[in-house]
Amino acid sequence: MPNRRCLASVAIAVTLSLGLAACGSDDPDDGDLSVGDTTTTTVSSDTTRPTTTTSAPGPSTTTPGGTAFDGSTSPTSVPSPPDLGVALLSTLEVGGVDGVDQVTFTFEDGQLPGYDVAYIDPPVRQDGSGDEVEVEGGAFLSIRFAPASGVDLLDTLEPTYTGPDRVEGDTEVVTEVVRTGDFEANLTWVVGADDEVPYRIVTDPAAGTVTVELSAT
Repeated sequence: MPNRRCLASVAIAVTLSLGLAACGSDDPDDGDLSVGDTTTTTVSSDTTRPTTTTSAPGPSTTTPGGTAFDGSTSPTSVPSPPDLGVALLSTLEVGGVDGVDQVTFTFEDGQLPGYDVAYIDPPVRQDGSGDEVEVEGGAFLSIRFAPASGVDLLDTLEPTYTGPDRVEGDTEVVTEVVRTGDFEANLTWVVGADDEVPYRIVTDPAAGTVTVELSAT
């Protein structure tokens, strides 16, 4: 297992101050994996729906149950639908099943934004200000959603995501997940991990979820 808890500077600061959400337990359901003991942080919606998996070409790893993990460390980019408004984040969940860590973002009304996911070198800059923030881990996976936000600026002017900006990962490789931007319909989070491991993206439009899965083997 790679050494945990290297500190790196990563940009933080969101334009809005949001309250802390209580931590709970819930299991995101991935039909491609054999589920064992799970560990979950924060609250999520039910994700027992058909899913779509996206990953850049790369070598596969194998989970303890023998299932191949078809992931990559290369950047992944998926554009948003042309008629999509601003997707509103409602919950963030960090959990895991055997050999796989999962970071699940749930968006209101099933509207899934486009996304750019890539490992980045520290320091990571906050969107807009360029400030830095420390994120625990030895590798840093940036996840940028667009158009997306944690605040409904067009209707209620209220936050739709009321959880913390920093979520600890009580899992195998994820150390914590930190929001580093919510600026001009670009919503950015950075996953701190022990090492640069393969990942893949699983989307479920019916449940309104985008799940980033990281190999923990």
